[in-house]
Amino acid sequence: MGKGGICGNSDTKEEETGLKERRRCTDVLFCLIFAAFWGGMVAIGYVAITGGDPNLLYYGFDSGGYLCGVKNELWGDEGDSVTTVPDFTDKPNVMYMDVTEYPTMTMITPKSVCVEDCPTSSIASGLSDDSFVCNYAAWTGYASADVDEWSTSYYSKLSAADQATSILLSGPCYPVFVAYSPIMNRCAPTVTEEQITALASSSNLAGTEQDASEVTTMLGSMSTDTDVVQDYLEDLLKAWQIIAICGFGGGLVFSIVWMVFLRYFAGVMAWVTVIGVNLILIAVTAYCGMKAGLIELAGVSDAVDASGASVDLTGAEDNAAAFEYITYLMCGVAGLALLFTLLMIRRLMIAIACLKVASQAIAAMPMILFSPVIPLIMNVVFMAWAVLVATYLYASGTIERNSETGEIAITWNETLQYMSLYHLFGIFWTTQFIAGFGVMVTAGAIAAFYWQRDDMPRGPIRKAMGRTVRYHIGSIALGSFIVAVVQFVRAIMEYVDKKTKKAQAGNPVVKFFMCCIKYCLWYLEKVLKYINRNAYILIAVKGYSYCYSALQAIKLIITNMLRIAAVNTVGDFLTWLGKLVITGLCGLAAFFMCDMDDYTDPTSSSYLSSPLLPVIVTAFIGYMEADIFLSVYEMAVDTILLSFCEDCGTAGGPHYAPPLLMSALGKSPKKKVAPDYDSD
Repeated sequence: MGKGGICGNSDTKEEETGLKERRRCTDVLFCLIFAAFWGGMVAIGYVAITGGDPNLLYYGFDSGGYLCGVKNELWGDEGDSVTTVPDFTDKPNVMYMDVTEYPTMTMITPKSVCVEDCPTSSIASGLSDDSFVCNYAAWTGYASADVDEWSTSYYSKLSAADQATSILLSGPCYPVFVAYSPIMNRCAPTVTEEQITALASSSNLAGTEQDASEVTTMLGSMSTDTDVVQDYLEDLLKAWQIIAICGFGGGLVFSIVWMVFLRYFAGVMAWVTVIGVNLILIAVTAYCGMKAGLIELAGVSDAVDASGASVDLTGAEDNAAAFEYITYLMCGVAGLALLFTLLMIRRLMIAIACLKVASQAIAAMPMILFSPVIPLIMNVVFMAWAVLVATYLYASGTIERNSETGEIAITWNETLQYMSLYHLFGIFWTTQFIAGFGVMVTAGAIAAFYWQRDDMPRGPIRKAMGRTVRYHIGSIALGSFIVAVVQFVRAIMEYVDKKTKKAQAGNPVVKFFMCCIKYCLWYLEKVLKYINRNAYILIAVKGYSYCYSALQAIKLIITNMLRIAAVNTVGDFLTWLGKLVITGLCGLAAFFMCDMDDYTDPTSSSYLSSPLLPVIVTAFIGYMEADIFLSVYEMAVDTILLSFCEDCGTAGGPHYAPPLLMSALGKSPKKKVAPDYDSD
């Protein structure tokens, strides 16, 4: 089997140089496996959506185990007092009645009922049916012709004794202290200063034997700070122009400016960084030497004193020995750094040239900056589907009720559990597949600049996408499958880790081995992703199968280790610095816009209660855009570098390297670079 097959690595034909336009389909078997796997994903989605009940997640359960918002069936242990089924179709909200249970509601199931609307009247406005929430009438013995069995509003029907116990929070009804509002069909207290003031001045509060501060504390245990959340959301809506201009627009503009800056000043920044690191190491070594008394520089101390700095360059005797050892250590570090710099000068020049060539490639096809949009849309659509199916899978379980405690649990049979694991693995595999697709398309387009720049075909991005879809879907499926397996094992180990926390707490050996396993899996995933990235580049350039490309990529990485290390170090630093600068500029621009009169004038409709959230959201959007656009730049650098290494490995190579790379090697271009069509 040739290089177009799975893991094939032999070919009787002499390999041609350059970017191959005509090629064979690679790893067809895994393309079929991936398609069959997705057939299973669709089947699971169909079973989940047709068999799941999303009401289990959308609505809440009351303390009797009945689901609000739907018509329920009786559990069978209700007793003779219940004669009708609880139809809560018009009662979608769960109301937690007893405020004294709010502080412990996460540990002990509180008393709750299903209500049509969350109560908005409190006892501060009077003692009435609207200011009390009662347990179901069928459970308290108050069901009658006038009171429905599942009614929760019958305080006026209570006996005098029960009204007295109700005001004391002993049931069967419970007082409402503040207004409530529905949040995801759960009634949550909206504590405001006005309501607490009205409650404190009400004579009805005294009857509950509670004071306003105690009530506020108990309500605060459950309060969701809806007012604060609402203010923040309103600020975001009012600041939409700031977010659009400074976040989306600023992130785009600053990212492009930064890449243009790198095109012309990458060399200066790289050399300043390298020389600066060496000078800092030498300065630290000299400082330690002076503190140890090993270096005597006449006039240094006087010069420092004259500058006003309070630095003691005279080493105390008790610290002199320590500084002496530190000086020797720093001498070794500074010496190695200087030696490494001298040995890496040529490779640093190549690294800088790669960065500049990557900028030239992006400038030649500016639409490549928007190539991540396609994988982004694919990810959004897929994750929406995956979350929908996962939700319905969860809601496909069976509701079980503990007859003693009344607690509700959702259980899943073995088939649903296996379906959930299948779906989880599908999420890992598909997300890695989409990422690999984006990498291969970008690499194919950038490779066209390296190998065919003198006569580059029109639409290199479109052609790269066409080659990827037509020939290499199977290779992406195989590479993404390998990473997905490791991610799946990591997820299982995380689950095992959480389930064995108690055992690990009493056994440090088990805890140590668990940490080692998790770290090794994390590191293995990083290594596989790095190999995949380079394998996809070679597939995009040469059309090899995945296994052969991975082996070739590893070979190129090992034989060009120092060259790749130099490029990655310089490139990663400059892209990291770019993300930091772009994020800061977007946040700073948003802060200045928030300081405009329209947003600071309390009488303005655009007044912001706080600029904090709009600035944070803007900075985050700026970072995400910088990460997307600079990831294209990083991909371009990696593609140029690996293409250069491949080019150097040919007889008498490199032949296709751009002038900047050739000048870094001290050579001149050897041939005109034009498209290469093989005879396959």
